[in-house]
Amino acid sequence: MTPDIRLISASALGSFSWRWPEEIEHFERGYAALVRFQGSEFRIRHGISRRTAYGRLRLHSVTWVENNPTVEGVEADDFAHSQSLLSLIKVTKRHLRPTDPLPPEYSGFTVGVMSEEAAGRYSPRSLAVKIRLDDIDGWSRHALLRAAAWGRLSRKRRFRSSLPATTAPGPRPEELSAGDDSHAARQAVAAALLQHGSTLKPGSAEDALDFTPNAEANELLRKDAFAFLTGVLFDQGIPAERAWIAPYLLQQRIGHLDPAQIASNPEAVRRAIQMQPKLHRYVEKMPRWLVGAARRVGQDYRGDASAIWSDRPAAVELQRRLREFHGIGQKKAAMTVEILHRDLGVPIDRMAGGDVAVDVHVRRVFLRSRIADRDDRDHMITAARQLHSSRPGALDFPAWDVGRNWCHAGTPACGQCPLTHVCPKDIERAAHVTSG
Repeated sequence: MTPDIRLISASALGSFSWRWPEEIEHFERGYAALVRFQGSEFRIRHGISRRTAYGRLRLHSVTWVENNPTVEGVEADDFAHSQSLLSLIKVTKRHLRPTDPLPPEYSGFTVGVMSEEAAGRYSPRSLAVKIRLDDIDGWSRHALLRAAAWGRLSRKRRFRSSLPATTAPGPRPEELSAGDDSHAARQAVAAALLQHGSTLKPGSAEDALDFTPNAEANELLRKDAFAFLTGVLFDQGIPAERAWIAPYLLQQRIGHLDPAQIASNPEAVRRAIQMQPKLHRYVEKMPRWLVGAARRVGQDYRGDASAIWSDRPAAVELQRRLREFHGIGQKKAAMTVEILHRDLGVPIDRMAGGDVAVDVHVRRVFLRSRIADRDDRDHMITAARQLHSSRPGALDFPAWDVGRNWCHAGTPACGQCPLTHVCPKDIERAAHVTSG
């Protein structure tokens, strides 16, 4: 029985890049689609590039399902006539041979033998579908069938009754000429970031720090200064939601979050963090950081973590205090100053001394939007200071949010991004930015 796969919407995409383990591939253009399959809706991306295959330079395509590369296509020898690419049929990891029965779900496709349709060295004698280059419906069907056959459509996947409309992100980025006002372009991006940030600001203190779906964990972060400091320490190398629920889970495991007890019993802290499921990937480093923080709070702040920021310090001074804790560097210190002031309403003087927290998301957004000219922490901090001198750190949270939700590594969702109308979409500049 042929599965019901329905194309809901499709649109053109401009150029973009994708980082493979061994290289970066630059796609000249592509398509985006929203497709219904097995009762859920899936986002499809289809990119078109060129690379050497089977003895010569050929058109090459990749089709992503929910940002996971799933099938590849290679130009057929008769492309001038058919405008088609070929892609192997793999119900399992093994190629299907010409003598194998064709899976019924592929009965509607044009099917050939790869070595006959794209002749050349190493071209396999295996069954392949033959799909027009721009047939986004056909490529979507093929990719979804492959993903389903290989068990890559998670049954735990959250069902979404609808997704935002997919639109083209715009033309290929153009290089600024000497006569262009690049500073004005950067200011426009900064203004769009600040506007986006205003939509993210909590409406009241009760709404702040909803970094986890657990209301009790959020309340602990708001009311217990050492729990908040613990969340800052945990926020490294793991998703933010997992980091910020860790203080609550740690409290459940050891029965308290008292700095004095933590400082005096490091082994209990280590066991609690390493207990399955582990609270953090850094199972040796994180206990040391936490015990060290508890000892510093006891020695320098009379056991009260809120004393780190309760005397209305200047932003520069507060960052300095935070960076005295092992496990808190520039990125975490800048982030913490902004969260305390913006979300928790802590009085902090001279916020002009605050900075952006240069993490992987901020780096990607700053590079692609051309706020920054190079991937350098100090350069990006300086750029933010120049664009919003009264409070550079205000650019941090919206840039992080854009990077996390739209400006992904590989294929960004430019059409839905709040910066789409001002961003030059210089995707390739951040192709290397895939981790911290």
